[in-house]
Amino acid sequence: GAPYPPTLASAVIARIRADRAVSYLRAAILKAFLNRNHDQNIPMSLDPNRPEPAYRVGRLFAVLEKTQEDALPGINATIRDRFYSSASATPASVFPRLLRTYQHHLTKAAGERGVGLKVNRERLVQEICSGLVAMPAHLGLEGQSLFALGYYHQRQAFFAKADTQSDATLPAA
Repeated sequence: GAPYPPTLASAVIARIRADRAVSYLRAAILKAFLNRNHDQNIPMSLDPNRPEPAYRVGRLFAVLEKTQEDALPGINATIRDRFYSSASATPASVFPRLLRTYQHHLTKAAGERGVGLKVNRERLVQEICSGLVAMPAHLGLEGQSLFALGYYHQRQAFFAKADTQSDATLPAA
């Protein structure tokens, strides 16, 4: 029942940066760290009403990455590969550039997949940004943990929606 050592969360965040991937196990460790050490009740899946700027910025990063993947399928290096470390530590210096490229990616993705994608993605970005007063200049260990969880939860929500939609289109047996 004792608090986890901060070096545990620090090591997990360093591993996420090195591998550029937030896995289920890493997200679970960060969730446990935040729950026990910082008395935060982090849910198992996406919580769109979560007010912390770090969580929202992590979600926003996942949306920007998904939009880039939709616009440029098969791309070798996504924004996660190039900007995850700096976006999770100093969002205010990285996100203005990412949001500019997001507009180009959104236009291209909408041209290939239809206007519905553009409207839904814009709605999602506006919902995430509506809870942000300002982009955080720097995120500490707790903030970087929340960023990783927000990113992971949002990425998982994209896959869950795809699974639900494909199940809904299958004929009943």
